[in-house]
Amino acid sequence: MTKAFNFSLQKVLDVRTMVEDAKAIDLQKAQAEMQLEKQKLASTQAEKDAIVQSKTKNNQDQNITLHSLNNRMAYVEQLTDEIVKQGKVVVKSEESTEEQRVAFVQASKEKMVMEKLKEHHKEVFKRKVNQEQVKSESEVAARIARKEGVV
Repeated sequence: MTKAFNFSLQKVLDVRTMVEDAKAIDLQKAQAEMQLEKQKLASTQAEKDAIVQSKTKNNQDQNITLHSLNNRMAYVEQLTDEIVKQGKVVVKSEESTEEQRVAFVQASKEKMVMEKLKEHHKEVFKRKVNQEQVKSESEVAARIARKEGVV
């Protein structure tokens, strides 16, 4: 009976698999955070656009007061500042996501190397087992032939 294949570096492969899984989770979190930050930016931009459009509409109706106009202008400036800040947050989030993606790809490559090494070792093991089996069968056939007096 032949012994089962035992990969000597299985624990290393298991660790690399866990690292890859952790990096995948980190990447998913970074992507979700990036999407959230982009949504915040889009929401702020849409709010600013709505205020500017309503200001233009009110100017056409001539029903706007100086105080109201000043308040809207101040709010539009505040929204513009928020858009700039949020744009920087989005850029940082995109950079973080890219870093996480690179880390995940690296972890995947490291795991793949170990998997290929395992497959190579498995193939070598199979060839060795086949050679031993052929040798064993040849010995049995030779014994039988000698026992029967053929040889």
